[in-house]
Amino acid sequence: MSLQEINILIKNYFIDCGFNYVELPLVYDADIFYETSGEVIRKEMFSFVDDSGKEKCLRPDLTVPTCQSFINQTSHDSAKLCYSGPIFRSSDNLEGQSVELNQSGVEMIFSAKNLNNKFDKDVEVLKLATSTLNKLNIFDYRINIGSLIFFHTFLYYLELPDRWKQRLLRHFFRRSYFETLLERINGGVGYDDKKRKNIMKERFGSDDDQNLVELLNEKELIGLGSRSVEEIAERFSQKSENIVTQSDGEMIVELIRGFLRLNGKLEEFPEILRNFAKDFKITFFNEAIQTMEEFVISVSSQIKNSNIYFNNDFGHSIEFYDGIMFEIFDKTGKHKLISGGRYDKLLKSLGSNDELAAIGFATNNNEIEKII
Repeated sequence: MSLQEINILIKNYFIDCGFNYVELPLVYDADIFYETSGEVIRKEMFSFVDDSGKEKCLRPDLTVPTCQSFINQTSHDSAKLCYSGPIFRSSDNLEGQSVELNQSGVEMIFSAKNLNNKFDKDVEVLKLATSTLNKLNIFDYRINIGSLIFFHTFLYYLELPDRWKQRLLRHFFRRSYFETLLERINGGVGYDDKKRKNIMKERFGSDDDQNLVELLNEKELIGLGSRSVEEIAERFSQKSENIVTQSDGEMIVELIRGFLRLNGKLEEFPEILRNFAKDFKITFFNEAIQTMEEFVISVSSQIKNSNIYFNNDFGHSIEFYDGIMFEIFDKTGKHKLISGGRYDKLLKSLGSNDELAAIGFATNNNEIEKII
């Protein structure tokens, strides 16, 4: 089967399944991808500056354009949309030349408030992804699933200042910086009394921080940037009020690293979580384990495949995903055939006035062509 035949077959299958086809432009303002899609896509985008000085790019992704089209063209609170066509990524291996990759995909936009079961759309999209492969006579594959929701829940209960929890979530996909944050936590964060007094003495010649604003105003400070003296004093106070000692920091990092190492077959994953909680004497994760059990039941009732795995450290590179993420590989594990996920915050960031959720996936047709 040729690449063009694969494109047409998948597109027609999505339309037959009740999705409305969306025709999308090839060129977009680069800003929309810089702001939504993350570091990997930013590095690979094939961009240029037009005559007006505006930075443009060949589309590196089709989810963002599809959602933008939905927001601009409809006032509905739900839609089933599909697309098919090329995306463009630059590659260092080809000395900056553009690489054209063919994708076909679906995006389901809906109001999460109207769901009977919170996993209904997740399972529906997973089932559609597998039936799409079956339509191509591909029956032997492996499904890898992850979810930021479980990591978010886990972080919520840790004795860590909120600002650090938000940093870890915000930089989860930027793995080198994420590791830097863990190393900083490992050494302890915030200022205890001794460190606070030493800093005050060293920088301001006094260990009395009761009148820190006055002390700051007395100094000729350089490099404040846009921060006021009051903001600097407030920041200093926050670091003194939210202290994680080095020993506590080491324990927190050990917990985070241990949690992210958890992976295994989907049906076994609730027990894997339960054993982890038992080993580390964690009492706060029972509700999350129950949620995982409900997810396993929902998936197994609709998808009959023994090669479904769950990984807490799912390696997806697109930053707008904020819920379930999944990838489907061929039986050798060399070819990524499908990738997708849930992105409930993306539509709001693109300008939607409604609280809408969304989930979708794209087939990697160039990879599919290699195995059929």
